[in-house]
Amino acid sequence: MIPYTKTFLGLNLIFRINGSPLYRAAIPGLISVGFYTFLKRYYPQEDYLEHPYGVGVLVSSVSFLIVFRANYGYQRYWAACGDVHQCMSKWLDAATHTGVFHMQQKHYDHIKPPSYFDHHDLNKHHLRRDRERETDSVRPTSRLTKRLRKNRTVAKSIHKVENPNKKKFKIMGGKKKSRNDKPEEPEESFHSIYRGAISDKHYMIEDGRLDGGWGALFGDGKGTFYDMNSPETWNDKQGFASTVGGRTPNLFLQELTHLASLLLAVAFSTLRCDVEGTEAPLDFYRPGEPWPEVDPDQLRKGTGKPFKHFFETLRYVCGMDKSIEMRAAQNANRPLQVIGGVSANEIAFLQRARGPSAKVTLAWHWLSEFIMREHLAGSLGNIGPPIVSRLIQFLSDGMIYYNHARKTMFIPFPFPHAQISAFFVYTIMFAVPILMDEFANEFYLGGVLTFLTVTALAGMHEVARELENPFRNVPNDIPLNTLLAMYNESLITLYSGFHPDHYWDADNYKGTEVDSPAHTTSSTSISDLTPKSSSSKNKSQPSSRRQERPQSVASTNKTDLIALLEKQEEDIKQLRMLVEADTEADSKVSNGSKSWKIF
Repeated sequence: MIPYTKTFLGLNLIFRINGSPLYRAAIPGLISVGFYTFLKRYYPQEDYLEHPYGVGVLVSSVSFLIVFRANYGYQRYWAACGDVHQCMSKWLDAATHTGVFHMQQKHYDHIKPPSYFDHHDLNKHHLRRDRERETDSVRPTSRLTKRLRKNRTVAKSIHKVENPNKKKFKIMGGKKKSRNDKPEEPEESFHSIYRGAISDKHYMIEDGRLDGGWGALFGDGKGTFYDMNSPETWNDKQGFASTVGGRTPNLFLQELTHLASLLLAVAFSTLRCDVEGTEAPLDFYRPGEPWPEVDPDQLRKGTGKPFKHFFETLRYVCGMDKSIEMRAAQNANRPLQVIGGVSANEIAFLQRARGPSAKVTLAWHWLSEFIMREHLAGSLGNIGPPIVSRLIQFLSDGMIYYNHARKTMFIPFPFPHAQISAFFVYTIMFAVPILMDEFANEFYLGGVLTFLTVTALAGMHEVARELENPFRNVPNDIPLNTLLAMYNESLITLYSGFHPDHYWDADNYKGTEVDSPAHTTSSTSISDLTPKSSSSKNKSQPSSRRQERPQSVASTNKTDLIALLEKQEEDIKQLRMLVEADTEADSKVSNGSKSWKIF
């Protein structure tokens, strides 16, 4: 696949050669111009036609023929894209539901979050499960609001921002950069911003568990890579597949994700190379690595073989298909990656299966058999058989869409239509120059019109040829490597465990006075939205909420008043610090003649 961006009049698209139908179609266009020049030079006064109707009918018929083929080429391309994504979706659904069912087995009863069914009486306390309060977004000064909003863009982003101070975008209402600006201090990590419980007795939100509950699996706090007392362990680029701390993800989930990844890798391998006896390599997937390049030309950079790449591009411009050896070498440079790698035994079995369909069926059999065997052993918990049967239905649906993609890959565009389209492309190479020679008064104008007309019709024919097999026509193929990597990362999220905010202690809320949240005044806390110090970050533990909560109705009023006064004092101090910091910044701006710009 060739990614591109929109520029003025699409000028950046013109100069790409490899993968372009324009330069392929330019060859028939130049041949037509040569024939037009020959007619003008040696037969300048000849009248070939009394009326252009005959050639017009021919050009119209050829246009309809070529556009018809191009339309079906587009349909094959988009159908293949849809089949690949549907196949991925169904197999990912099967793996995800299997992982969800596995989390319900009895071995995890002691680490499961509390159930709302068991604590139905909490509803009488007017509690809320909002993750944020509306009042926290309203601030007394505009300058303070801008600073808090700037912090929020990083802390509340679903994408990890590696260096917040080098963002390419600007915050509305922010400051314009100047040469005299000093480098800003690095932002706090997300553990110290917008982290932890809400200091409001009507919000049933606690610090939660960022280990997804796995830390309590063996009672030693090491059931996961993430140490809740050391947020630095969160920064491992492998994400939920990290092995920091010595512990590895759950064995059942490891096997499940490996078999699901292997199944899709084998399916993709047979789609792009179905020739027996050629290399179709599988590789080890490394979580957290950069996504594979979708443009194969990016792999050429830095290889030190410019002449080889030149001849490959020349071969493409001439419209010549890659040989089996060239396709094998192309696939060897882009191996399909499997979570956990591939064992020698798995390779031996896959090599013994004869034919692309047999290899995919074998991998599909391994995953289906594993799920059923573990279900009968109890690994999927007390899930009813009718529900478990949906897993097999998802796997079967994925095979249906895989075979749809196989149809597009294995069955070429019908030969009769391809042959007649190619033949009439040759006819217009000589019919259009005759038409232009008859009715163009100027030589240069007739040459230009000849080139553009033939190039347009031949270009549509080349587009059809390029799109009719989206699994093999590099570089306009579907980026199977990148799609597989995204699929693998989706499978790795099964290691995450339970929802981090689903852990709360019901005893902390049963003693809360029964009144309406609308009549409470202990609401706004600036400490919830401003960066905390590193010392307070390490002291933030789930158990701290239990000390702050009133334990009885009799002591609620007094405790609430004391807590409210302390929190107001803390808020006033933080407000004073922020205002002083803004005042100091304003004085530096006025002294350094710095400019501000409102967007």
